[in-house]
Amino acid sequence: MNDLSAQHRPRRSRLVAGIFLLVLGGLLLAVNLGFGLPWGWWQFLPWGLFVIGGFGLLLPTRHMDRVGGVWSMAIGLYCLIGFHQWWGLGWSSAWPIFVIAAGLGFILHRHEDRPPPAASGPSGTGVS
Repeated sequence: MNDLSAQHRPRRSRLVAGIFLLVLGGLLLAVNLGFGLPWGWWQFLPWGLFVIGGFGLLLPTRHMDRVGGVWSMAIGLYCLIGFHQWWGLGWSSAWPIFVIAAGLGFILHRHEDRPPPAASGPSGTGVS
């Protein structure tokens, strides 16, 4: 018997992640448009993303797999570079981080979409 729950991600997790990314993108756009945001909490957001991504890499769950951990860490690193201008990079020059994250995502992606091998006998053992 196949466990279908392992093949389908929960919709609620995807919805929460989508809403989070929409809010984060809106805040990043506001910063780029010159709107001031309260720095007290804003400076800790990238570190939180980095930590959540680290947990996703080390201890994957149904809500955060290794690929999600890579992307969370990439977004956190991109924000840190944008805020602090690390290594002489800024918002417009740190985008290759996402290309690297995509490569790591392809490497770490589990192929759960492959069908199981077909059984060749009535008992499923290959002997008829």
